[in-house]
Amino acid sequence: TPKIRNFLKLAIEMLAGIPSVIYGFLGIVVLGPWLQNLLDLPIGLCSLTASLLLALMAIPTITSLSEDALFSVSKDYKEASYALGATKWETIIKVIVPAAFPGINTAVLLGMGRVIGETMTVLMVAGGAAVIPRSFLEPARPITATIALEMGEAVVGSNHYHALFSLACILFIVSLALNLAADYLLTKFRRTS
Repeated sequence: TPKIRNFLKLAIEMLAGIPSVIYGFLGIVVLGPWLQNLLDLPIGLCSLTASLLLALMAIPTITSLSEDALFSVSKDYKEASYALGATKWETIIKVIVPAAFPGINTAVLLGMGRVIGETMTVLMVAGGAAVIPRSFLEPARPITATIALEMGEAVVGSNHYHALFSLACILFIVSLALNLAADYLLTKFRRTS
């Protein structure tokens, strides 16, 4: 029903307004200890904890934009499907979702772009180990956290400074590529609907 849909959409969009520090705090206090007990880990602050929190943070963006894509599919498609004898579920699965697929892909890419640049949450819950982890169950330090932690101490012009600047460039290129891909898919979606 429209009332339930509007309520859920509002609730999900409110999740997007929660500051990263709050997600990080919940990761330290709730999710980290829970994963530590569940998986019998030496420490609950690891890549898995950060990944789960980042996935939670991406949900509002992906859900909201996917819902917009699904509801922007032309009613003509639905009516034509019903006129050909398709059921409601056949129409959803074989007509509406394929027509909205570029918009859904765009939503996923924008959600990924949002979490790739996330600093505070991963800084708090990834464990902060400046080593390459062998698994998701070990502490790590993602690129954004490394830049945030070390940039204030790096001497301008030093190798350390240039290495951090290179990491920032890599992060920028990945974010730009995701945004360009999302823009391409959004343009394609608008042309087809």
